[in-house]
Amino acid sequence: MRIGLDVSQTCAERAGCAWYADALSRALVAEGLPRGHTFELYHHFGGWINADTTRGTMIDDPRVTAPLRGLNPAAAREFWSEVATGEPLPGKPDVVLSFSFHAPKLPHSKLVYTVHDLAFWLHPDFATDDTRLVCQRELLQALARAAGFLFVSEHTRREFELLLPNWLELHSRPNLVAPGASRFPAAAAPRPAADNAPWLVVGSLEPRKNHAAALDAYELYHEHSSLRRPLVLAGGPGWKSAAVSARLAELQQRGLPVRHAGYVADADLAALYAGAFALLVPSWHEGFGLPLVEGLAAGLPVLASERASLPEVGGHAAAYFPPESPAALAEAMLALENEPASRAQRAAASLERSRAFSWAATAKSVLEFTARL
Repeated sequence: MRIGLDVSQTCAERAGCAWYADALSRALVAEGLPRGHTFELYHHFGGWINADTTRGTMIDDPRVTAPLRGLNPAAAREFWSEVATGEPLPGKPDVVLSFSFHAPKLPHSKLVYTVHDLAFWLHPDFATDDTRLVCQRELLQALARAAGFLFVSEHTRREFELLLPNWLELHSRPNLVAPGASRFPAAAAPRPAADNAPWLVVGSLEPRKNHAAALDAYELYHEHSSLRRPLVLAGGPGWKSAAVSARLAELQQRGLPVRHAGYVADADLAALYAGAFALLVPSWHEGFGLPLVEGLAAGLPVLASERASLPEVGGHAAAYFPPESPAALAEAMLALENEPASRAQRAAASLERSRAFSWAATAKSVLEFTARL
């Protein structure tokens, strides 16, 4: 089988969906090449056109081609226009996996569409108008064009069913839950935390990540803690983040040890996980929650919002709090800090839970799924 892989989002500054595309594409190639499959990587995909493709995912193997890499935006738009009017993709792939929310018309290939989340429809205030409208349009196109659907969590599939009751069954669309996993190797054992080990929040500054609650909780924690561990926020600036940035600056001006590390490279993020005291995941909504599973694999205790997919991913290893209550998060932070035995137990539970997630296992199930289409 020849399989096309949408890696268009990996060409830009990466967030969760792009990392999912990168990691699953690499795992699919690793699992698929020994089975005789060949692959194409698409660095532009449908309406997702990149100014520069040099940072996009590349895999060095003659059985993996990248026909659109290096194509300028005008040429890329012309290419996808020709495909929409009937031109086959290079190599005529049997199946093409979309990871970027885009659902181009593929007259000669079967499209498998990945649903990362439906916040753009169910929680429109969490997105910009442009993002919301593009995602809504592309999902509607996927309903007409996709031969099958991947969902990154059972929660996301339930949200799809809430939005479109029984649609998958009525329209005979095969579907599969294809969860993510950690990008980094699991820790060999839980690491003891230094007295100055920080609290860590990972994610772009945008409304659904609920950084405001983390900052409010940290202020309460700082008032009552004897250690006053620092707080590190890792993630690039997203949309509608001005209020969070202002709040962060205000805490810093008052002398609280809060730092926004901004967008960090892989090696730096792995080091942040390794050196943290615990991971905080206060999100209002997540389709899956890669930082949570990465925190688990790092052997970190995780304090997570009780919303959306997070309890599904964290299982019994994480501790949960209502995202509308910074006081509840602060209380959980103080309890974890004041009970070393509890932290050790939670760290061990995190490592055990992380073993439930594997890119290789997900890739194997996706390959089996595509073979049945």
